[in-house]
Order: sequence, then structure tokens, then C-alpha cells
Amino acid sequence: MKLAYTVCTPETKGKYLAYRGEIAEVFSSLKEIGYDGVEAFVRDPRLIDQREFGRQLEKNQLELAVVGTGPIVSEDKLTFTSPDENSRREAILRAKASVDFAAAFGAQVNVGKLRGDIYKAGDPVLSRKLRDEAFKEVCDYALTKNVPITIEPQCRFAVDNLNTTQEAIAWVKEMKLPNLFIMMDVFHMNIEDKSQAASFIDGKELNIHVHFADNNRGIPGTGKIDFVDAVRVLKALGYNRYISMEVEQGQDCYRTAQRSFEYVNRLLQEE
Repeated sequence: MKLAYTVCTPETKGKYLAYRGEIAEVFSSLKEIGYDGVEAFVRDPRLIDQREFGRQLEKNQLELAVVGTGPIVSEDKLTFTSPDENSRREAILRAKASVDFAAAFGAQVNVGKLRGDIYKAGDPVLSRKLRDEAFKEVCDYALTKNVPITIEPQCRFAVDNLNTTQEAIAWVKEMKLPNLFIMMDVFHMNIEDKSQAASFIDGKELNIHVHFADNNRGIPGTGKIDFVDAVRVLKALGYNRYISMEVEQGQDCYRTAQRSFEYVNRLLQEE
């Protein structure tokens, strides 16, 4: 397994569960700590200097593991189920721009809140239709770029649909899109799933990325989530992809990233 850390791209302005700073300094720091890659939180990838971003990845021998789309929702309120057609189209365009950005670096694109609400949006039947049509359009586009798309099951406090791992698995199978997978976040699993281990087992064939944060959204090992068990199960299942840290940054991003790495890397090194 490889370890990544979430980072804010320069065009984002909000406060996120991600390292913020000049890309050159952030990437250098993460490499110094020992990370293998980064997960980029983007608002509009069309505004990112892709050449410089790539140069810094190469300079620091880091991979772009995932493109996260959360800021598209947080800052610009765009979702696949928005009642406003222009907003929906822009949400899809941003998702496609995220695909283009990911394709340049061999990464995947994750969709969390960008999918939008179903019940809060008004007409649940229409909202499901809009969500599913958007995913089909984005996945079809991503397929031409060889980019996987993941749906992230998130807790009821974040979004009102596809909350559990099992719900997301069933939906992905129903969609029948060859490049649609799931990613699993232990923070959300701790709230919604009956068993962390059982969910990892259920998701074995579709899970291609993992988020780590403790139940307090803090550094792994500072709360109540059983990371020893999480790592043990992932190892037993042969999971060999990325785990990203997605935690509250506190006052010192570097120290937070360092402590997160030290704890999880120690678990990975244990027999």
C-alpha cells in the first residue's frame, strides 16, 4: 500500500481537510515526510497551471493519486442534481475538467458531494435520474481518457444518498459502467456501516482508494477507529493501492501530515 496526503490546489479558497500552501513547498514537505503521492482537491482544474503542477510532482518524485471534487460543491454550490440546469451543466463540465487533469497524470477522479442530494433536492425520482445521467456522461467521457471514476459513500450529514458501502456497491453494479468504482472512507464507514471489516470485504472487487481519518476527523490513532484492524483487513484482501489522509489540519499542516504518516506507516510495516 502507498500513502498520499490531501492538498489544496491554488484556485481553491476554502478551508479543507487538506494541506494548503505553495505547491512547491507543500510537495517538498510531503516528500520529505515520506509520502508517495498526493490527492488534489480541485475547484476548477482549468485554472491550474498543469505544467507547473506536473513539474513539482516530478521534482519531488510524487504521484497524483486522486483528483477530489469537493471544492466544486463547497465553493460554487454545483452538483449533479441541482434544480438549475445551468448549474448542473457546469457541475458536469467541472467533472470532465477534473477527468482531463487526472488523465494527464494517470490518476482517478473521486465524486463525493458532487453527486448532489436526492431527497433534499425536491423530486427524488427526477434527482436520481439526473444523478445517474450525469455519472453516465462523465464516466463515458472518462473512459475515452482511461480515467477511473469513484463514488465515495458519505454519511447522512454530508449527503442524503449512497451513504453506506453496501448501498454504493449495489448502485455501481446497477449502473454497469466499466470505469465506475468505489472509494472507502473509514470516517464515514464508522458512522454508517455496521462493520468496517465486513465493508472492506464486501467492497474488495470495487474499492480502488481509501481515506483515513479518525472519528474526530483527526490524525489516525487519536480517536476511536480501529486502524490496526483496518490495515490488517486491507492487507489480507491484497489491497495494494493508495490510502489518503484526509484530516483536520490544525495549526500546523506539516506536523499533522508527519504524525499521520508516522502512525499509519508503522501499521503498514508491521507483520
